[in-house]
Amino acid sequence: MKPVCLVIGAGAGGLCAAKHLLHSTKLTPVVFEQTEHIGGTWVYNEAVGLDKHGNPVHSSMYKNMKTNLPRETMAFPDYPFPCREGPSFLRHEEVREYLESYCDHFQLRPALRMEHCVEHVRSMGNNQWRVRVKDLNKQEVSEDDYAAVIVCNGHYSVPH
Repeated sequence: MKPVCLVIGAGAGGLCAAKHLLHSTKLTPVVFEQTEHIGGTWVYNEAVGLDKHGNPVHSSMYKNMKTNLPRETMAFPDYPFPCREGPSFLRHEEVREYLESYCDHFQLRPALRMEHCVEHVRSMGNNQWRVRVKDLNKQEVSEDDYAAVIVCNGHYSVPH
């Protein structure tokens, strides 16, 4: 069996984890994201309630939000924000564009499984994890085994 690592979530943490797995380990990442967009918390969505698949909409963004950290401290160490001039506190759209660019630069898209919801993860022992995933478009559920699991669903995944 080819060593495969499951990453849950395609936000900043999930993309970073996938990049390092792909370029620095012998593990091949598979990234499951339950929405149709990468970017996690940086995806602005005016919708509330349930999405088109009947899952809760998770968005901590608002229309005119800017970051509360300067871009110089937000960037991944190996991938700076593209513009060096202009305001240090970026709009959410700029952060999302940066994450899209990061994903493309490090060729992560083949690892992404969009609109797939991880329903259950359980240890099988011997460094094996059985994971049940639902393809939200096809409404099909499958189970596969993975050598490792990294949970990157973010701290905004459960509304308060």
